[in-house]
Amino acid sequence: MKSALILGASRGIGLGLTSELISRGWQVTATHRSAAPELAATGARLAVVDMEDDASLAALAAANAGSSFDHVLINAGIAGPRTVTASNVTREAMEQLFWTNAIAPIRAARLLLPLIRDGGSIGFMTSQLGSVGGRSHGYAELYSASKAALNSLTRSFVALDVGQRPVAVLNLHPGWVRTAMGGDNADIDVATSAHGLANVIESARPPGQRYLDYSGATLPW
Repeated sequence: MKSALILGASRGIGLGLTSELISRGWQVTATHRSAAPELAATGARLAVVDMEDDASLAALAAANAGSSFDHVLINAGIAGPRTVTASNVTREAMEQLFWTNAIAPIRAARLLLPLIRDGGSIGFMTSQLGSVGGRSHGYAELYSASKAALNSLTRSFVALDVGQRPVAVLNLHPGWVRTAMGGDNADIDVATSAHGLANVIESARPPGQRYLDYSGATLPW
């Protein structure tokens, strides 16, 4: 039985992917910060974790020290002030956006990397908006910058932490999904995104790092 650890699974894409992997026979450990009845109903093993708190992450790593996972997914992020630009954003809002979307995921990855078995993979939920090479518009410039920062930091993570370990690294774009963040007018529903992401995760093989969308298409860095 394959196993996964999903950080940030109480709703939206994290919840959908938890359900999808369990339906495929995976054993899933899923984290949440507050009451999550829908997540509990999936049958996942639950853990209360605050992604932005190092002590909480260290406790998760310690609690699973005797375990190994085929995949660890770090699914955390906030939209931030999308209608605000670099010209008028407050320092506090920008700090929170970058901390949540870029810094906290890397800190979590470095703590949890030892839990991934050789031949497994680690995924970061990013966005096509984080693509510098593919950007030709000004939409959501601060959110996009935070995801570009995450993408850059994952490159350092591969070089400094993964090294020669046989662990695949996936930067994942879930699509424009109808969630609380994506809004009602988004292109696809959670089930479609989760199904595609699960396919990408199941087909991942080390070595190397890939920047992919939910259909498996490669995105430009």
